[in-house]
Amino acid sequence: MKILLGLILWLTFQGIFLESSFALVDSNVREFLESRLNQWPEIYLPNLKLSDTSKDLIYPKWFEGNWLVTSQDMINDSEEPVIYKVNFYKNYSDLIVGNRAKNSESIGKAIFGDALIKVVNDPQSINNQITYLKDDLYIDSRITGRNQIEDDDIFFADELVIQTAHKPGASRINQVETISKFQKCSGDKFEGNNLKKTKICGFQYVASYGSKVGDPYIHAIKTNKYKLTFEFIES
Repeated sequence: MKILLGLILWLTFQGIFLESSFALVDSNVREFLESRLNQWPEIYLPNLKLSDTSKDLIYPKWFEGNWLVTSQDMINDSEEPVIYKVNFYKNYSDLIVGNRAKNSESIGKAIFGDALIKVVNDPQSINNQITYLKDDLYIDSRITGRNQIEDDDIFFADELVIQTAHKPGASRINQVETISKFQKCSGDKFEGNNLKKTKICGFQYVASYGSKVGDPYIHAIKTNKYKLTFEFIES
């Protein structure tokens, strides 16, 4: 359970960005994302036909900086919250992106503790990452699609990942969809660049589809929902 949760949380801060040149495309993506939430949890494997995996995931401007994240399982409320630090920064194009390596290590330590050895990004692709754990276990994660709207008032995205867990003598494939919707917490005010008194709130809706890659008629075999709260910190 902890391994699955760790993988789900990592996927939030990695991936791709749908860059649209036309408002119509963004409108179509927004409609698609809303339809996914309306179907939840009776959901089937998504068709992310508008995705572009050549570009990094872009976050709203108010994500910039360091955050302490609390993730609470909304289905299994007896589970203890998972708490970890993440960082977002401006890239060379003046866009806010996640610090994928740093964030993965932070979340991994919160989930796996000393069982996590290291996380390695693929230097040839922003979509691939390998997580190395003790006992010769490693997990290969590959993002295969995502739709995301362009809106600085909300972060709203859907991504699909194929993850393969390898251990001596065996491998296991799973497809995971994560729908993320974050916004400024109600009642909080942003004054200029002062984020210290501000929090980000939102939810993640996660569906697992098993190993039948490419089959468009697969119903989710497991779904879950997580409440995330981001609290701004200095470092």
